[in-house]
Amino acid sequence: MALRTSVIVNDINNLSDARFCAGMGVDIISFNLKLDSSERIEPGPLKEIIGWIAGVQLAGTFERARPELINELADEFGLDLIQLDTPYLIDEIEEINRPVILKVFVNKDTVESELLEMMELYAPSVQSFLIYSNDFEAIDETNIKFLRELASRFTIYLGFGLNKDNINTALKKIKPAGIGLQGGHEIKPGLKDFDELQDIFEEIEEL
Repeated sequence: MALRTSVIVNDINNLSDARFCAGMGVDIISFNLKLDSSERIEPGPLKEIIGWIAGVQLAGTFERARPELINELADEFGLDLIQLDTPYLIDEIEEINRPVILKVFVNKDTVESELLEMMELYAPSVQSFLIYSNDFEAIDETNIKFLRELASRFTIYLGFGLNKDNINTALKKIKPAGIGLQGGHEIKPGLKDFDELQDIFEEIEEL
């Protein structure tokens, strides 16, 4: 299956999700490797998942881990990319020996000029930005113009507010490099409800 835009699926923690995403044509699957997270994937399951999938890039998500530890884990698990979910110093990012996706939060109080200035500063040191929000539940007319401005200047993935009803409008009007979706827990080992992801994938399938 081929998709019309690049897709990252975050927080993959089971083989069902990983194999489903790989089969659907997802470009990047990302694993939670945050040191203090209760949702952190353990090395055993991670290695099992990696051993079963092919044709998809692997990313590890970190926050506050030192660059040397990130590099060590990237080598151990054969990660292709690093996603940082919290701000790092540019000098620290440049110590990481994999391409970096930087998560950027936007909310109702975001000052566009300040955000653009920050992203301009980081852009030479990262591969792309994953735009996320806890305030905006959907991508709609209240934020499309702002997001379109970001997409015109930077390589961004839209990581919030997407569903089967607005995904095509968002892609057409904003023109991002891709989208970021969320994996989840299995109902029980080997059993997963893929309906929400499946609905979006069907909308962006390349016919």
